[in-house]
Amino acid sequence: MSGKVADVAEKTTTGRTRPWWLSALLRGPGDLASLPARVIITLMIAGGAVCTAGSGVIHLYLWGKQYGYRDVPTIGPLFLLQGIAAILLAVLVLVSRRAVALILAGGMLVMSVVALVIAIEVGLFGFKDSWLAPYAWTTFYEEIAGAVLLLVAAAVLIGPALPFSRGGSRLGRPARAGRYARTAAR
Repeated sequence: MSGKVADVAEKTTTGRTRPWWLSALLRGPGDLASLPARVIITLMIAGGAVCTAGSGVIHLYLWGKQYGYRDVPTIGPLFLLQGIAAILLAVLVLVSRRAVALILAGGMLVMSVVALVIAIEVGLFGFKDSWLAPYAWTTFYEEIAGAVLLLVAAAVLIGPALPFSRGGSRLGRPARAGRYARTAAR
């Protein structure tokens, strides 16, 4: 029966089936089988979104303050872009709660941590920063925490939709196929 439910869940309104990877990327907390799992994943998503928005606010603050990063060639515009993108991704994550948004925001946080470490340890675009710079450690830990929350939540959402786990989740319980599962089981 779970094979029939999974097949129905992947059908679009036009009757065509979606590729498995698209169905996986479009999964959200509502596609999880248990209420506690939905609540925990939703809290992880909210925490990751707060960290993402916090990263954006810090970048915008450091860009805009007097003697801030605004005047640093290449790094200055990237700080502005990072701040705006982080806030927009945080809103996207909170509004959609879909795995694709979690992966995008988590990936941006990972790349931001990598850029920070490179800028401090070896220099980036001719600019060498310091761990003593304002908010360097705060940003470092906040972005790592946000990336972990978002990417773990995305992995939990995507896991049951992978081709090798179509019969159910790896936790031993059948995975609910989504909002169409209730109508298909009737």
